[in-house]
Amino acid sequence: MQPVQTLRAAPPDADVLTTVETALVTHRAFGDSGYIRDQLAVAYRRRLHKLGSALPEAERLASALDTAPPARQRQLLGDTVLRCAVQHAMRQLHLGDEYGLPLPQCAALFQGAREHLRAGLAGGPLVAHLPAMARLHGEGSPQDEDTYIWHAWQEGTPSARAFLGVMEDNYGAPLATPTPQERALLRRGLRLLETLLPRLTASALSHVQLIALFPKLGTWRGKASSSQFRVNGSVFLNQELIGNPWWLAEHLLHESLHQKLYDFRHGHSLLAPDYARDDGAKVCSLWNAPDDDGNHYWDAHRALAAFHVYVHLALLCLLAERQEAALAPQYGPIGQHMSGSRRAIDRARYLGEQLLGTTWPELGLAGRQMTHWLPDVLDALDTQRRPSGATLHLLLDLYERQSRKLDSYLAQQPPPQSDTLDLQAEQEVAMTRQALHMLDRELPPSTHKQEQHWPQARQRVLQALWPLTEDDKLMERSGYPQAQALIVQMVQQSSRQLAALGALG
Repeated sequence: MQPVQTLRAAPPDADVLTTVETALVTHRAFGDSGYIRDQLAVAYRRRLHKLGSALPEAERLASALDTAPPARQRQLLGDTVLRCAVQHAMRQLHLGDEYGLPLPQCAALFQGAREHLRAGLAGGPLVAHLPAMARLHGEGSPQDEDTYIWHAWQEGTPSARAFLGVMEDNYGAPLATPTPQERALLRRGLRLLETLLPRLTASALSHVQLIALFPKLGTWRGKASSSQFRVNGSVFLNQELIGNPWWLAEHLLHESLHQKLYDFRHGHSLLAPDYARDDGAKVCSLWNAPDDDGNHYWDAHRALAAFHVYVHLALLCLLAERQEAALAPQYGPIGQHMSGSRRAIDRARYLGEQLLGTTWPELGLAGRQMTHWLPDVLDALDTQRRPSGATLHLLLDLYERQSRKLDSYLAQQPPPQSDTLDLQAEQEVAMTRQALHMLDRELPPSTHKQEQHWPQARQRVLQALWPLTEDDKLMERSGYPQAQALIVQMVQQSSRQLAALGALG
């Protein structure tokens, strides 16, 4: 099936792209990584002092950090394990929870971090014993601020044992030691990203001390990349997918930007204190498949994190698309390996509107200010803005992607011996016809076979509905809300049927 939509937006002038990159790395609060990391250090020193009444090792580390140069504070407090030890100890001592690393282990990690600082070692204890070849930028790179690649032979150190414990608690799945070829692939993707966005890459990666590859096992199945607020300073990439440099450039930036926002959250009022309550407002990510657990509904933190990333990815994709011809001889064509600038802009626009409306009460002061600022950045990138409130294109994005999955599924095995597929095809065509009728449109005629053959029916639905996403006057029609609701129902029902069939993987 050929895509009906275009994933590429009309680009602004080159100087606009340069100005946007500058804004994203220099904004005093939201872009300046030096400022964000300094505020993070203030927050962690304060927490260590608070722990000091019960854990002398925490007080001694806090006192040592108080007198250390800012650059050394940033390096040490970029350590995932040290951050976890602080957070876990705070939760145990001040909330009374049995959580994470035991207090004696946290105390030992504080002591180890203090010794690391006094010895003048670069980075944090978790990466201290990794060899030079584990540096993301290569063996000749400056040691102080480099990002490292996880290698399993470090497992015997106290920090590594704690890290693996944290990984077990949060992911319950193994990590992989990269081969020399995989290290080379990581560096190739990094070079591409630095070519496209040199300043933004340096800013985002300054918030990442460790990159780890994971195999397609256990809970890693189905994941392309990952990062968590609870595992600050580390990002995780699927080792089977890093072979394409365009994919890697996007996912490396994506996860690093999450870490940048997590660091900002530690030092600022990003969210309301009770944003995560059960009845807190949530945003439906219309481009994600619905499931019984409601994972396609995002709380304020996840929605803001995705909004933050998609604004940046819009810039990355616009630059990649502009420079593809010049870079393809070295890196190959982009193909389907990036999100595409139009998709990134559309998702960012929708999330920004939802944050300003649906989840506004769940944002803190800094989160609200960020939610006002990022749309201004997006406006500079979006030269063909869709009407406010438009969502049909987001639903059809999911429908189209899942149509390709259905094609692949049916190509690998015979269809089920039942009338399920025919009935589903008829239902989707009927609902589409009804939605179009509400908008004074008609579904073009077809043969009975086209209406009953599910892949052909889906293609017909897409061809009928995609043109509506370009009609700026469509949303003014009185029947639009009902038509849109019917299309939401059709797309989500179809997605659930595909999942039940096993076609979504």
